[in-house]
Amino acid sequence: MSQQNIGFQRNVFNKQSFNNTVDTEFTQLVETPDETFFDVNLANIEDFFTLYQNLFFNIPKVGDVNSHEFLIRQSTEYIGFEEENETIQALLDEITELREENLEIRRQNLNLIQDFSTNVTATERRQIGTGADIAGIRTTSAVTSGGSLTSGGSVGGSGGGGGY
Repeated sequence: MSQQNIGFQRNVFNKQSFNNTVDTEFTQLVETPDETFFDVNLANIEDFFTLYQNLFFNIPKVGDVNSHEFLIRQSTEYIGFEEENETIQALLDEITELREENLEIRRQNLNLIQDFSTNVTATERRQIGTGADIAGIRTTSAVTSGGSLTSGGSVGGSGGGGGY
């Protein structure tokens, strides 16, 4: 028997080059809709929001037309949202005003308390009527500049000491 050499030639493809060259998808068996066809007259609300979600990040944020800002402005006008914002802002302004008035009244009260405590001298004693006098309970309080407070009280003239 004689030996014969048979030569084989094999073509080898790089995997990346193969994937770039040969379409391995089953595109012939799957029907894909033509995205270039869109009839505005047949569109419904669901179609609008589907397109909106697909295009959301492609829509410019600001602009006079065809932007998120434009959509917000147009929708705001349509639902009357500005009127509600104006009412809310007026109420917030009123709250701020009332807080400032409250703060001023508290400052005035603090100043009165400070003035009162500094105007009482060591030799001077004053009797202060309280709200209990109005209710028919006799009380007297003596305040001295040392900060001591003494009081006594009676109901209907009978003895008894209630202190503060």
